[in-house]
Amino acid sequence: MRDKLLFISAENPYPQDSGGKLRTGNILNIVLTKYDVDLLTFPSSRKEQTQEALPSLTVHEVERTINYRRAILRSLYKWRNCSYMSHVDVDMKEKITELCSRHAYSHVFISHSLLGCCIDIVRRTLPDSLIITDAHNFESGLSAQLASRKRGIAKVLYSLNAGWTRRDERKLMDKTTLLLATSEEDAMAFKALSASQSHKVHVIPNFIRLNEYRAKTVLPKERWIILPGNMNYFPNINAALYFYRHVYPLVKAKVPDIKWYIVGRDVHPDVAALALQDSSIVITGYVDSVADYIRKAQVVIAPLQEGSGTRLKILEAWALKTPVVSSSKGAEGLLYEHSGNIMIANDHVTFADSVTLLLQDHARGVGLADRAYETLLANYEAEKVKDKLLSLV
Repeated sequence: MRDKLLFISAENPYPQDSGGKLRTGNILNIVLTKYDVDLLTFPSSRKEQTQEALPSLTVHEVERTINYRRAILRSLYKWRNCSYMSHVDVDMKEKITELCSRHAYSHVFISHSLLGCCIDIVRRTLPDSLIITDAHNFESGLSAQLASRKRGIAKVLYSLNAGWTRRDERKLMDKTTLLLATSEEDAMAFKALSASQSHKVHVIPNFIRLNEYRAKTVLPKERWIILPGNMNYFPNINAALYFYRHVYPLVKAKVPDIKWYIVGRDVHPDVAALALQDSSIVITGYVDSVADYIRKAQVVIAPLQEGSGTRLKILEAWALKTPVVSSSKGAEGLLYEHSGNIMIANDHVTFADSVTLLLQDHARGVGLADRAYETLLANYEAEKVKDKLLSLV
């Protein structure tokens, strides 16, 4: 009989329609090869797309009552990060206590550093359980980046938020048994918080299951560029606006029949407005398969100016053999070689020239994409990560 593991996630990983949910779902699938898992999460917003029933997976859903506004208000008197993830104790406390009382879990997996408040709840019932926290991002760094772009009272609020998050990350380093980071850069940031606890930090890079990206038919490439991602996430919003203002006009001047697809859920109004200003820009909103759009595009762009972790959108492009142009920040944490498996551009002229080159030189794009695919196979495919992850969990 296999051991049972409690897996706590504020995002229901099914359907896997965002980078965070992809990472959570991919890790969960590996954990299921070793444990019977109780998954505690919130209901999916898209009930028609759920995970196929697995005998080793039992899903426990609790309703979410904390919205963004309530999370901000609660953060002011709890002195806690304002993301709703930091306040899941409101909705999950009772169920965590119930499950931990019913099952003597030897291992508990917490899928996000912002869920650190769950550790105390688990420890009250299971003081000796091994707790693994998957950080996803170095959140205090993200909060500080966001604060730097704000003014007035908003800047004060987000600066406080960055401070509270850093304090809670230090506490997390003390409380968790192991902490998983997505990149060496994030791992170093966590280790710097607590030298005495730095041995707990291990890198499990973002990865994908390649069999899910194999197409039954080969789709012809269109004269498209594509920016995929959750379009209510501030690094993605800022990346879209930067590209529109500084890069896209230069690309259009040389490739006037270009189409730019922005593909992702929860479209911010500032991003939605771009399609009203330029008819060559297509905002799809949520789609069932981002992969279908990436397959048809000639270039995937990642013009990020901020963020942390590693970009699953780049790994997906590599899996689908679509060449990528990225900023250094966008490709941070990945093994890459400029002009080898990706084009790196950190100013708008170079970025536009790189995109234009790949649009006009098909053979160059094919070579770039083939080398990126080999990098993916060697480092970021699930089988390459599985043994290390299972040795820790």
